[in-house]
Amino acid sequence: MREAPLGIAFLAVGGILAAAAIAATSDLGTATELAAVGTALAGVGLVLLVAPVVGHARSPRPDPVGSSLVLLRESFRSGPLGRQAILATVVSLERAGSGEEFGRLSPDEERRLVAADPATFRAWLDERLTTLEQGT
Repeated sequence: MREAPLGIAFLAVGGILAAAAIAATSDLGTATELAAVGTALAGVGLVLLVAPVVGHARSPRPDPVGSSLVLLRESFRSGPLGRQAILATVVSLERAGSGEEFGRLSPDEERRLVAADPATFRAWLDERLTTLEQGT
């Protein structure tokens, strides 16, 4: 990130020269030259500051293999708090598999499953995963 201090320096020098051009109104030629040089330096500073941002376009990083499984495993270990992540994962898998636009889980059913005992939650999950597996 060496460009940032250099860009700030160019912007500062350009601003100072532009201010000097305003002050040097007694000689119009000198004022014009100073304003042109100040604008050019400020432009170089701006380019130096913006170039790293433009040059590094953000591209979506692919998830490492198995990262979603690691997150899912952590969700199981989180107890009831992790259940919402599990529910969202299962619903998105169902949506992707069936091509439906909306999930198959109502807010009431989601609240019931988050608050359910572990055996009830696992039974629901087993049923959904079996259905998903049969669809493939």
